[in-house]
Amino acid sequence: MIRKLMVVSLLVLLLAASPIWAAENESGRLEITGVPEDVTAGRYDRQAGVFSADVTAIEGALVKVIFEEVEIVGQKMEWRTDDNYLIFTTGATLTKEDFTITGDTIEYFGDEDRLHAQGSVVVTTDDATVYADEMVYDEETDEAVFTGKVKVVFEDGVLEGEKFVMFLEKSELQFFGAFQGLFNTD
Repeated sequence: MIRKLMVVSLLVLLLAASPIWAAENESGRLEITGVPEDVTAGRYDRQAGVFSADVTAIEGALVKVIFEEVEIVGQKMEWRTDDNYLIFTTGATLTKEDFTITGDTIEYFGDEDRLHAQGSVVVTTDDATVYADEMVYDEETDEAVFTGKVKVVFEDGVLEGEKFVMFLEKSELQFFGAFQGLFNTD
């Protein structure tokens, strides 16, 4: 059977309040790709204000939310429009101009300007790659807290510990508890 590509585009004005996603009153786009025409991949309950999509059983299919500077991709998603809560699971990736986050789960709390990634978290920036079990990013304080087997790989070194706080604007790290580092001094 030849799989037809089905793209469902839906203009949304829902997550516009947070700077991490988009400027105020800006629209976004939701796409579900790689789904045969005869397969139900998504559902929107207007009364509950919940959009959900699950393409985990369809090889190569993806759910994607795109805003001006941010793209989130995964295979399973729930979007509660009443409180701007969005969760992606199964192969979740968030890409913004200056970083990429992957994890088993990526949650966005729009009304709180907060992002939470959990399970095999990898954050890649121009300067470093951070591996952790969990990450919480607060837009207001511009800090990311990494916990659980954290490893920060820089061009000239590696840091490992249980908890690191990264202040993104300042390019500063704070370490809590025991940690170790290895640096190249050349």
